[in-house]
Amino acid sequence: SLRADALSHLPDVFFSPVGSMVKLICIIVFRHEGKGERALKLAQVDDMSPFGYFSRGKAREFVYFGSRTTCERTPKGERVSVGCGYEDYIAHSLVRSDGLAAVCVTDEEYPQDMAYQLLYLVCKDLNSKLGDKWKTVTKESKKPVSPPFMEKYLKEYKDPKKMDKLGKVQEEVSELKLQLKDNLTLLLDRGEQLDDLVYKTEDLSEIAKEFYAQSKKHNQCCKSW
Repeated sequence: SLRADALSHLPDVFFSPVGSMVKLICIIVFRHEGKGERALKLAQVDDMSPFGYFSRGKAREFVYFGSRTTCERTPKGERVSVGCGYEDYIAHSLVRSDGLAAVCVTDEEYPQDMAYQLLYLVCKDLNSKLGDKWKTVTKESKKPVSPPFMEKYLKEYKDPKKMDKLGKVQEEVSELKLQLKDNLTLLLDRGEQLDDLVYKTEDLSEIAKEFYAQSKKHNQCCKSW
């Protein structure tokens, strides 16, 4: 199974879900801007209710950071599944050849083929509703854009066993090259450091970045004993 060790120094209490683990945390649509460029977020839906009330905000920030980082490092016409920043959660990224991309974050038990079916359908539906308008967006909306059809997908695909496998969709998806990586650091280019990405990103607040730094420092201190 894929394991996310890149941010494993973060305390378990930070990410531990309350009650049973939800299988599908979020779906985010991006426009892939090319290698080395920041992906443009177009739409998003999520459900952070399984996380503790006080950790929910920071958990969302790290999930979105991991999602964007994964999308940016998924070549056009390919798909990637990677440990997105903390143990047992996986970011699945699908980038079409035209640059329209979608990422969902799930637990390790979520069936990979259904994750990619979901992402394929989300991209297809968004494209059919907007036409080429998504190609002309110049900046991200300050307020979250959460289309009803994506909310519906989020709700329906939380229980993938109830969803039918669509043969033609599965066939289309299988034509996209798939990369499997254990953690985000394995997606980075040579010379890139995860720490640098964390401190530069706009997806994380200063509080979240400080939390990351302190957690890492604490982990290193513990290892020295």
